[in-house]
Amino acid sequence: MSEKQNGALFNAAFTYTDAVLSDFEAMYRQKKEISPAMRIVLGALGAVGAVYFGWMLYRDGLSLTRVGYALICSVLLVVALSGGGRRPDESTAKYRTYYQDKQATFKIDENGVEMHLEGQKNYARSKFKEIYGLSDTDMCFYFVIKGKAYYILPRDSVGDAEALKKYMEKKCGKKFVHYDTK
Repeated sequence: MSEKQNGALFNAAFTYTDAVLSDFEAMYRQKKEISPAMRIVLGALGAVGAVYFGWMLYRDGLSLTRVGYALICSVLLVVALSGGGRRPDESTAKYRTYYQDKQATFKIDENGVEMHLEGQKNYARSKFKEIYGLSDTDMCFYFVIKGKAYYILPRDSVGDAEALKKYMEKKCGKKFVHYDTK
């Protein structure tokens, strides 16, 4: 539902289903991954840097600066080879534990975003300036509020998804980053 209620510009009520949480997990994994092009760049910089600074260490002896640069280049190589997305992370499991099959209500008004989750006494409330990132998929909107904390809002629970998207971009001063989770 999307009609104005209680002074809110956008309202939504829904249940966190397996499909919604699976979409979140897919978006979260994709967000953590490093693109193949970036992996190539990081790998090349890491390899060239490690060889160069390794040679400098061999030729000119120990130097804190050269050791530091050689270590940084080695880290670039590790990041390039790991890809980022396959690192273990408990965040999505926590969302599934706490949200699965629970009713949620959202209210978005001039003051920010408010969410109430079934079984919780307190509301989660964030001002727009506390929203650090906006992401979306074909199924959901995601508002990053701190670290690994997200508001998850299914598109079909909001009457006019495009109006919500434009409103959030304007109020947060950020653009949505779209992830293809299909």
